[in-house]
Amino acid sequence: MNNSIGCILRKWRKQRRYSQLQLSLELGISSKHVSFIETGRSTPSREMILKIGEFLILPKREINRGLYLAGYAPVYTELSIEHEDLKPVFGAIDQMIENHMPYPAIVLNQNWDVVNANDSAKKLLFDLGYSGHKNLVEALISDSPKTSKIINWHESASVVLARLRHEISMLSGSSRLEELEESLAACLSPNNEIINVDENQVILSTKFKVDACVLSFFSVISQLSTIQDVTVSELKVELLFPSDERTKEFYGGNR
Repeated sequence: MNNSIGCILRKWRKQRRYSQLQLSLELGISSKHVSFIETGRSTPSREMILKIGEFLILPKREINRGLYLAGYAPVYTELSIEHEDLKPVFGAIDQMIENHMPYPAIVLNQNWDVVNANDSAKKLLFDLGYSGHKNLVEALISDSPKTSKIINWHESASVVLARLRHEISMLSGSSRLEELEESLAACLSPNNEIINVDENQVILSTKFKVDACVLSFFSVISQLSTIQDVTVSELKVELLFPSDERTKEFYGGNR
């Protein structure tokens, strides 16, 4: 019963902090009907599952899972990355990260595995000693703060930890993200989690020591949530921009 459509809808409703009455008013149905769906006494229609998913801003993967558990076909595709229909999307991603040169750009999947990177990002990952890791969070965890080339390792790790927790709350059910969050949190003392990020900064930057230079970057993150394919919609494109003139000059000044 824990893997029924009713149970996962109840879990999502509670996670989004809606009562049965509030959800019923938003959906235009009775709170009794919501209760019947959650307890398994009533099976929601395909349209109702899609309506609930849209209102609660559920990930496409979770909407597909709900449809499957209720006996319906999934509405979103989950194609292989080599599929012909996805070539325009991956072509656009390649163009985005290449156009960002000479600055680093990286593509991550939902679990923070590195899917793609431009040459500048590959060099930066190599200089950091991260190029042997498939997963960016695992690379950060394996890095010793005392010897790391990330000067503000604790601050950067705290920011990544906050991002992981936000993504877990939005996605739910991702055991891999929860595993990474737990491992990264263990690397930080409670005090570091609270006080190590200077909230007075206008820009939260990650500072790297590379070739005897200190490079400082902030990130702009794009997500392909409008793509109707499950896997591609979960990708994140992270573009790193110089936070100061010294970093800009390291990469050849203004683009």
